[in-house]
Amino acid sequence: MLGFMSALDFTQEGQPLKSPGPPGRLAYAAEVRAIAELSAFRKARIGLIRELPHWPSRHVLVLPGFLSGDWATSPLRGVLSAIGHKTEGWKLGRNLGLRPGQFESLERRFLQFSETAREPVALIGWSLGGLYAVELARRHPDAVRQVITLGSPVSGHLTANNAWRLYERVAGHPINDAPVDWQPGALPLVPFTAIAALGDGIVHPEAAHARPGPQVENLVVPGSHAGLGWNPHAIRLVADRLARG
Repeated sequence: MLGFMSALDFTQEGQPLKSPGPPGRLAYAAEVRAIAELSAFRKARIGLIRELPHWPSRHVLVLPGFLSGDWATSPLRGVLSAIGHKTEGWKLGRNLGLRPGQFESLERRFLQFSETAREPVALIGWSLGGLYAVELARRHPDAVRQVITLGSPVSGHLTANNAWRLYERVAGHPINDAPVDWQPGALPLVPFTAIAALGDGIVHPEAAHARPGPQVENLVVPGSHAGLGWNPHAIRLVADRLARG
């Protein structure tokens, strides 16, 4: 089974209902299980690689979540590389949010990666990295094959998580007033898969789904937010959507 389908609560006009708020304290505390999930992933890695589709090969740029970096996306990138994809991290150090110049640096990195690939690329973004991926695709749809997000608040509800206050302190700006012209909650003009974790203690699962659209697919997997990058259910979905895209 590749995952679990879920229907979001949106109005008939495609607008999200009121914010579900952040996950509760128990869900937040349970994020520690991501350590055990990583251990389980390492044991199952070889078998997982064998069962995933190994063709066709895509160029894939993977963007990390808030306060993490390429080290966190290494397990996912390693599996994708093992099944034949040309996968790279963002190479911009720790993701400290949209500080002045940060998105511009990412955009240059993306355009360089796309130019080298000589074909539309796939963007995978974990948490905050998913918002970056959507915005890059919105600005440069001809350079993007597809977008896949993992636990990203793509609904546009930027406070339906347990990290937004810390984000404001680290990034140095209000969550709704970033120093860049972007549109959280907007849809990219490319195939878009939003994967939410049922047990997410950081971003509310409802907030990690996008409003309906002709190229939008919202999916749910079991597990934690912090373990999405090595969640076998999520990796199967990612590999399957890359093979389709």
